[in-house]
Amino acid sequence: MNHRERVIAAINHIEPDRVPIDLWGSDTRLVNDFYFKLLKYLKLEGLGDKVRPGKSAEYVDYRISDIIDSDFRHVVIGKPKNFAAYTDENGIRYDEWGIGYKMKGAYPFIFHHPIADNDISSIKKYKGPFIEDPGRTEGLEAKVKDWYENTDYCITSTGPISGFIMEFYQYLRGTENFFTDLYLNVEFAHKLIEKITEIITKLYLFFLKPIAKYLTWVEFESDFGMQDRPFLSKEIFKKFLKTPMKSVFDEVKKAAPDCRIYLHSCGSIKELIPDFIDMGVEVLSSLQPLASHMDSFELKKEFGRDLVFHGGVDIQKALCGTVEDTIEDTKRAISGYGPGGGYICGPSNHFQVDVAPENFMALYETAIKFGKYPLLKK
Repeated sequence: MNHRERVIAAINHIEPDRVPIDLWGSDTRLVNDFYFKLLKYLKLEGLGDKVRPGKSAEYVDYRISDIIDSDFRHVVIGKPKNFAAYTDENGIRYDEWGIGYKMKGAYPFIFHHPIADNDISSIKKYKGPFIEDPGRTEGLEAKVKDWYENTDYCITSTGPISGFIMEFYQYLRGTENFFTDLYLNVEFAHKLIEKITEIITKLYLFFLKPIAKYLTWVEFESDFGMQDRPFLSKEIFKKFLKTPMKSVFDEVKKAAPDCRIYLHSCGSIKELIPDFIDMGVEVLSSLQPLASHMDSFELKKEFGRDLVFHGGVDIQKALCGTVEDTIEDTKRAISGYGPGGGYICGPSNHFQVDVAPENFMALYETAIKFGKYPLLKK
Protein backbone atom coordinates (compact mmCIF):
# COMPACT_ATOMS: atom_id res chain seq x y z
CA MET A 1 0.00 0.00 0.00
CA ASN A 2 1.10 3.56 -0.56
CA HIS A 3 0.72 6.22 2.13
CA ARG A 4 -2.69 7.51 1.07
CA GLU A 5 -4.14 4.05 0.54
CA ARG A 6 -2.91 3.03 3.99
CA VAL A 7 -4.65 5.95 5.72
CA ILE A 8 -7.87 5.59 3.74
CA ALA A 9 -8.07 1.93 4.66
CA ALA A 10 -7.46 2.68 8.34
CA ILE A 11 -10.09 5.42 8.58
CA ASN A 12 -12.58 3.09 6.92
CA HIS A 13 -11.89 0.53 9.65
CA ILE A 14 -10.04 -1.80 7.32
CA GLU A 15 -6.69 -3.21 8.36
CA PRO A 16 -3.97 -1.81 6.05
CA ASP A 17 -0.49 -3.24 5.64
CA ARG A 18 0.68 -1.37 8.72
CA VAL A 19 -0.60 1.22 11.16
CA PRO A 20 -0.32 4.70 9.61
CA ILE A 21 1.91 7.22 11.41
CA ASP A 22 1.60 10.99 11.67
CA LEU A 23 3.81 14.04 12.23
CA TRP A 24 3.23 17.84 11.93
CA GLY A 25 -0.54 17.78 12.42
CA SER A 26 -2.40 19.94 14.94
CA ASP A 27 -1.13 17.86 17.88
CA THR A 28 1.92 16.09 16.44
CA ARG A 29 4.34 19.00 16.17
CA LEU A 30 7.73 19.56 17.78
CA VAL A 31 8.22 22.44 20.22
CA ASN A 32 11.08 24.59 19.03
CA ASP A 33 13.77 23.49 21.48
CA PHE A 34 13.10 19.82 20.81
CA TYR A 35 13.04 20.46 17.05
CA PHE A 36 16.48 22.06 17.20
CA LYS A 37 17.74 19.15 19.31
CA LEU A 38 16.37 16.63 16.82
CA LEU A 39 17.94 18.44 13.86
CA LYS A 40 21.33 18.10 15.54
CA TYR A 41 20.72 14.42 16.33
CA LEU A 42 19.72 13.70 12.70
CA LYS A 43 22.58 15.86 11.35
CA LEU A 44 20.20 18.03 9.33
CA GLU A 45 21.35 21.52 8.36
CA GLY A 46 19.07 24.50 8.00
CA LEU A 47 15.49 24.87 9.22
CA GLY A 48 12.11 23.88 7.89
CA ASP A 49 9.34 26.35 7.15
CA LYS A 50 8.41 28.69 10.01
CA VAL A 51 4.66 28.44 9.62
CA ARG A 52 3.49 29.43 13.14
CA PRO A 53 5.55 32.44 14.25
CA GLY A 54 5.06 33.31 17.90
CA LYS A 55 3.88 29.82 18.90
CA SER A 56 5.79 27.24 20.93
CA ALA A 57 6.03 24.90 17.90
CA GLU A 58 6.75 27.15 14.94
CA TYR A 59 8.26 24.87 12.32
CA VAL A 60 7.27 22.20 9.83
CA ASP A 61 10.10 20.13 8.36
CA TYR A 62 9.13 17.35 5.97
CA ARG A 63 12.71 16.07 5.83
CA ILE A 64 11.94 14.49 9.20
CA SER A 65 8.66 13.11 7.86
CA ASP A 66 10.60 11.38 5.11
CA ILE A 67 13.11 9.93 7.58
CA ILE A 68 10.37 8.31 9.69
CA ASP A 69 8.17 7.52 6.63
CA SER A 70 5.15 9.53 7.81
CA ASP A 71 1.98 8.95 5.81
CA PHE A 72 0.83 12.60 5.86
CA ARG A 73 1.21 16.12 4.55
CA HIS A 74 -0.69 18.84 6.41
CA VAL A 75 -1.98 22.12 5.03
CA VAL A 76 -1.29 25.20 7.17
CA ILE A 77 -3.23 28.43 6.61
CA GLY A 78 -1.22 31.38 5.32
CA LYS A 79 -0.57 34.63 7.16
CA PRO A 80 -2.75 37.68 6.42
CA LYS A 81 -1.26 40.33 4.15
CA ASN A 82 -3.24 43.18 5.65
CA PHE A 83 -2.28 42.68 9.29
CA ALA A 84 1.06 42.51 11.05
CA ALA A 85 1.43 41.68 14.73
CA TYR A 86 2.67 44.63 16.74
CA THR A 87 4.25 45.14 20.16
CA ASP A 88 3.31 47.94 22.57
CA GLU A 89 5.53 49.86 24.97
CA ASN A 90 5.00 47.18 27.62
CA GLY A 91 6.31 44.42 25.40
CA ILE A 92 2.87 42.92 24.76
CA ARG A 93 2.51 41.49 21.24
CA TYR A 94 -0.96 41.79 19.70
CA ASP A 95 -2.44 39.45 17.12
CA GLU A 96 -5.24 40.14 14.64
CA TRP A 97 -7.87 39.13 17.21
CA GLY A 98 -6.67 41.93 19.50
CA ILE A 99 -5.26 39.40 21.97
CA GLY A 100 -2.00 40.45 23.63
CA TYR A 101 0.80 37.96 24.40
CA LYS A 102 4.17 37.87 26.10
CA MET A 103 6.64 35.03 25.93
CA LYS A 104 7.59 33.46 29.25
CA GLY A 105 10.32 30.97 28.56
CA ALA A 106 9.36 28.88 25.53
CA TYR A 107 5.61 29.55 25.73
CA PRO A 108 3.35 32.57 25.02
CA PHE A 109 1.03 33.80 27.79
CA ILE A 110 -1.94 36.14 27.37
CA PHE A 111 -1.60 39.57 29.00
CA HIS A 112 -4.51 41.36 27.30
CA HIS A 113 -8.07 40.14 26.71
CA PRO A 114 -10.01 42.44 24.31
CA ILE A 115 -13.47 41.67 25.77
CA ALA A 116 -12.64 41.65 29.47
CA ASP A 117 -15.42 44.01 30.60
CA ASN A 118 -19.01 42.93 31.35
CA ASP A 119 -20.73 45.26 28.88
CA ILE A 120 -22.67 43.05 26.48
CA SER A 121 -22.52 45.77 23.82
CA SER A 122 -18.76 45.12 23.56
CA ILE A 123 -19.57 41.80 21.88
CA LYS A 124 -21.45 43.51 19.08
CA LYS A 125 -18.69 46.10 18.66
CA TYR A 126 -15.98 43.46 18.45
CA LYS A 127 -14.96 42.90 14.82
CA GLY A 128 -12.32 40.19 15.08
CA PRO A 129 -9.91 39.42 12.26
CA PHE A 130 -10.54 40.26 8.60
CA ILE A 131 -11.40 36.78 7.34
CA GLU A 132 -11.05 37.18 3.58
CA ASP A 133 -7.46 38.36 3.60
CA PRO A 134 -5.87 36.88 0.44
CA GLY A 135 -2.70 35.99 2.29
CA ARG A 136 -4.50 33.18 4.11
CA THR A 137 -4.99 31.10 0.98
CA GLU A 138 -2.40 32.46 -1.44
CA GLY A 139 -0.63 29.57 -3.14
CA LEU A 140 -2.44 26.91 -1.10
CA GLU A 141 -4.47 25.38 -3.92
CA ALA A 142 -1.44 24.93 -6.18
CA LYS A 143 0.60 23.44 -3.33
CA VAL A 144 -2.09 21.00 -2.23
CA LYS A 145 -2.96 20.04 -5.79
CA ASP A 146 0.72 19.23 -6.39
CA TRP A 147 0.85 17.10 -3.24
CA TYR A 148 -2.33 15.31 -4.28
CA GLU A 149 -1.32 14.62 -7.87
CA ASN A 150 2.43 14.10 -7.54
CA THR A 151 2.81 12.33 -4.20
CA ASP A 152 0.96 9.49 -2.50
CA TYR A 153 0.66 11.22 0.89
CA CYS A 154 -2.60 11.59 2.73
CA ILE A 155 -3.40 15.31 2.88
CA THR A 156 -5.26 16.93 5.76
CA SER A 157 -5.74 20.45 7.06
CA THR A 158 -4.41 21.62 10.38
CA GLY A 159 -6.68 24.00 12.25
CA PRO A 160 -6.49 27.58 10.91
CA ILE A 161 -6.54 28.76 14.55
CA SER A 162 -4.96 27.43 17.73
CA GLY A 163 -7.99 26.42 19.78
CA PHE A 164 -11.74 26.43 19.20
CA ILE A 165 -14.81 28.09 20.73
CA MET A 166 -13.97 27.40 24.38
CA GLU A 167 -10.36 28.53 24.00
CA PHE A 168 -11.19 31.71 22.10
CA TYR A 169 -13.73 32.67 24.74
CA GLN A 170 -10.87 32.52 27.26
CA TYR A 171 -8.44 34.31 24.93
CA LEU A 172 -10.91 37.15 24.37
CA ARG A 173 -12.31 37.41 27.88
CA GLY A 174 -10.10 35.54 30.34
CA THR A 175 -10.30 32.08 31.89
CA GLU A 176 -11.88 33.19 35.16
CA ASN A 177 -14.57 35.12 33.29
CA PHE A 178 -15.24 32.11 31.08
CA PHE A 179 -16.04 29.83 33.98
CA THR A 180 -18.01 32.40 35.98
CA ASP A 181 -20.00 33.58 32.94
CA LEU A 182 -21.38 30.08 32.44
CA TYR A 183 -23.14 30.38 35.81
CA LEU A 184 -23.46 34.09 36.60
CA ASN A 185 -23.54 35.84 33.22
CA VAL A 186 -25.43 33.37 31.04
CA GLU A 187 -26.82 35.79 28.45
CA PHE A 188 -23.36 37.27 27.94
CA ALA A 189 -21.87 33.79 27.57
CA HIS A 190 -24.36 32.73 24.90
CA LYS A 191 -23.86 35.99 22.96
CA LEU A 192 -20.07 35.75 23.01
CA ILE A 193 -20.13 32.08 22.04
CA GLU A 194 -22.44 32.96 19.16
CA LYS A 195 -20.02 35.68 18.01
CA ILE A 196 -16.98 33.41 18.23
CA THR A 197 -18.81 30.61 16.41
CA GLU A 198 -19.69 32.95 13.57
CA ILE A 199 -16.10 34.14 13.15
CA ILE A 200 -14.58 30.64 13.34
CA THR A 201 -17.09 29.23 10.85
CA LYS A 202 -16.29 31.95 8.31
CA LEU A 203 -12.55 31.41 8.79
CA TYR A 204 -12.75 27.64 8.27
CA LEU A 205 -14.92 28.00 5.17
CA PHE A 206 -12.63 30.61 3.61
CA PHE A 207 -9.57 28.46 4.32
CA LEU A 208 -11.11 25.25 2.99
CA LYS A 209 -12.81 26.56 -0.14
CA PRO A 210 -9.83 26.18 -2.53
CA ILE A 211 -8.48 22.92 -1.07
CA ALA A 212 -11.39 20.87 0.32
CA LYS A 213 -11.52 18.40 -2.56
CA TYR A 214 -7.97 17.23 -1.83
CA LEU A 215 -8.33 16.67 1.92
CA THR A 216 -9.00 13.52 3.94
CA TRP A 217 -9.91 15.28 7.15
CA VAL A 218 -10.23 18.74 8.69
CA GLU A 219 -8.67 19.32 12.12
CA PHE A 220 -10.13 21.09 15.15
CA GLU A 221 -8.41 21.44 18.51
CA SER A 222 -9.99 22.09 21.89
CA ASP A 223 -8.87 20.82 25.29
CA PHE A 224 -11.83 19.60 27.34
CA GLY A 225 -10.01 17.38 29.82
CA MET A 226 -8.00 17.65 33.00
CA GLN A 227 -6.00 14.71 34.31
CA ASP A 228 -8.95 13.17 36.14
CA ARG A 229 -12.13 14.69 34.65
CA PRO A 230 -13.43 17.11 32.00
CA PHE A 231 -13.08 20.86 32.56
CA LEU A 232 -16.84 21.24 32.18
CA SER A 233 -19.67 19.07 33.39
CA LYS A 234 -21.56 17.19 30.71
CA GLU A 235 -24.59 19.41 31.41
CA ILE A 236 -22.68 22.68 31.00
CA PHE A 237 -20.94 21.37 27.88
CA LYS A 238 -24.29 20.52 26.29
CA LYS A 239 -25.87 23.81 27.38
CA PHE A 240 -23.19 26.09 25.96
CA LEU A 241 -20.85 24.34 23.52
CA LYS A 242 -22.35 21.25 21.93
CA THR A 243 -24.72 23.01 19.53
CA PRO A 244 -22.26 25.75 18.46
CA MET A 245 -19.50 23.22 17.82
CA LYS A 246 -21.87 21.00 15.87
CA SER A 247 -22.92 23.97 13.76
CA VAL A 248 -19.29 24.59 12.76
CA PHE A 249 -18.80 20.90 11.93
CA ASP A 250 -22.01 20.88 9.90
CA GLU A 251 -20.94 23.90 7.84
CA VAL A 252 -17.51 22.39 7.22
CA LYS A 253 -19.17 19.15 6.10
CA LYS A 254 -21.28 21.10 3.60
CA ALA A 255 -18.15 22.71 2.19
CA ALA A 256 -16.06 19.53 2.34
CA PRO A 257 -18.49 16.60 2.26
CA ASP A 258 -15.80 13.98 1.68
CA CYS A 259 -13.67 15.09 4.64
CA ARG A 260 -13.76 13.58 8.10
CA ILE A 261 -14.10 15.80 11.17
CA TYR A 262 -11.03 15.48 13.43
CA LEU A 263 -11.09 16.74 17.01
CA HIS A 264 -8.11 17.05 19.35
CA SER A 265 -8.65 17.13 23.09
CA CYS A 266 -6.26 16.43 25.90
CA GLY A 267 -7.18 14.89 29.24
CA SER A 268 -9.93 12.73 30.67
CA ILE A 269 -12.80 13.13 28.21
CA LYS A 270 -14.44 9.72 28.02
CA GLU A 271 -17.79 10.95 29.36
CA LEU A 272 -17.97 13.56 26.57
CA ILE A 273 -17.18 11.16 23.72
CA PRO A 274 -20.82 10.19 23.05
CA ASP A 275 -21.59 13.89 22.59
CA PHE A 276 -18.57 14.30 20.31
CA ILE A 277 -19.86 11.46 18.13
CA ASP A 278 -23.35 12.98 18.12
CA MET A 279 -21.83 16.29 16.99
CA GLY A 280 -20.15 14.64 14.02
CA VAL A 281 -16.60 13.93 15.24
CA GLU A 282 -15.10 11.05 13.26
CA VAL A 283 -11.39 11.13 14.22
CA LEU A 284 -10.49 11.61 17.89
CA SER A 285 -7.06 12.70 19.12
CA SER A 286 -4.88 12.94 21.25
CA LEU A 287 -5.87 10.09 23.63
CA GLN A 288 -3.87 11.00 26.75
CA PRO A 289 -3.31 7.52 28.20
CA LEU A 290 -2.46 8.45 31.80
CA ALA A 291 -5.60 10.55 32.21
CA SER A 292 -8.48 8.84 34.02
CA HIS A 293 -10.74 6.53 31.99
CA MET A 294 -8.61 6.80 28.84
CA ASP A 295 -7.53 3.16 28.52
CA SER A 296 -6.92 2.31 24.87
CA PHE A 297 -8.52 -1.13 25.00
CA GLU A 298 -11.67 0.19 26.70
CA LEU A 299 -12.06 3.17 24.36
CA LYS A 300 -11.64 0.94 21.33
CA LYS A 301 -14.19 -1.53 22.67
CA GLU A 302 -16.76 1.14 23.47
CA PHE A 303 -16.31 3.63 20.62
CA GLY A 304 -14.26 1.84 17.96
CA ARG A 305 -17.17 1.41 15.56
CA ASP A 306 -17.85 5.16 15.50
CA LEU A 307 -14.40 6.70 15.79
CA VAL A 308 -10.96 6.58 14.27
CA PHE A 309 -8.34 7.01 17.00
CA HIS A 310 -5.26 9.17 16.48
CA GLY A 311 -2.17 9.54 18.68
CA GLY A 312 -2.18 7.93 22.10
CA VAL A 313 1.52 7.37 22.84
CA ASP A 314 2.18 8.81 26.28
CA ILE A 315 4.17 12.07 26.50
CA GLN A 316 3.87 12.40 30.28
CA LYS A 317 6.18 9.53 31.21
CA ALA A 318 6.98 7.16 28.33
CA LEU A 319 8.36 9.60 25.75
CA CYS A 320 10.40 11.43 28.39
CA GLY A 321 11.52 8.13 29.95
CA THR A 322 13.76 5.46 28.49
CA VAL A 323 13.76 4.12 24.96
CA GLU A 324 12.28 0.91 26.36
CA ASP A 325 9.45 2.92 27.97
CA THR A 326 8.65 4.47 24.61
CA ILE A 327 8.73 1.15 22.77
CA GLU A 328 6.43 -0.51 25.30
CA ASP A 329 3.93 2.34 25.30
CA THR A 330 3.85 2.48 21.50
CA LYS A 331 3.11 -1.25 21.47
CA ARG A 332 0.35 -0.69 24.06
CA ALA A 333 -1.31 1.98 21.94
CA ILE A 334 -1.15 -0.14 18.79
CA SER A 335 -2.43 -3.24 20.60
CA GLY A 336 -5.36 -1.32 22.04
CA TYR A 337 -6.44 0.87 19.15
CA GLY A 338 -5.07 -0.99 16.13
CA PRO A 339 -7.16 -4.16 15.68
CA GLY A 340 -9.58 -3.88 12.77
CA GLY A 341 -8.00 -0.64 11.52
CA GLY A 342 -9.25 2.70 12.74
CA TYR A 343 -5.96 3.87 14.24
CA ILE A 344 -3.21 6.34 13.29
CA CYS A 345 -0.15 6.19 15.55
CA GLY A 346 1.57 9.21 17.04
CA PRO A 347 2.21 11.05 20.29
CA SER A 348 -0.55 12.13 22.66
CA ASN A 349 0.47 15.75 22.06
CA HIS A 350 3.37 17.78 20.73
CA PHE A 351 6.87 16.49 21.37
CA GLN A 352 8.26 18.53 24.28
CA VAL A 353 11.81 19.54 25.09
CA ASP A 354 12.19 16.72 27.64
CA VAL A 355 11.80 14.05 24.93
CA ALA A 356 15.06 12.39 23.85
CA PRO A 357 15.64 12.19 20.09
CA GLU A 358 16.21 8.45 20.54
CA ASN A 359 12.69 8.15 21.97
CA PHE A 360 11.21 10.11 19.07
CA MET A 361 12.81 7.70 16.64
CA ALA A 362 11.82 4.68 18.76
CA LEU A 363 8.13 5.63 18.62
CA TYR A 364 8.03 5.64 14.83
CA GLU A 365 10.39 2.70 14.32
CA THR A 366 8.25 0.63 16.68
CA ALA A 367 5.05 1.70 14.95
CA ILE A 368 6.36 0.57 11.58
CA LYS A 369 7.80 -2.69 12.87
CA PHE A 370 5.22 -3.72 15.48
CA GLY A 371 2.31 -2.08 13.60
CA LYS A 372 2.38 -4.48 10.66
CA TYR A 373 -0.89 -6.34 10.13
CA PRO A 374 -1.87 -8.87 11.27
CA LEU A 375 -0.88 -7.36 14.60
CA LEU A 376 1.14 -9.40 17.04
CA LYS A 377 0.07 -9.54 20.65
CA LYS A 378 2.04 -7.13 22.84
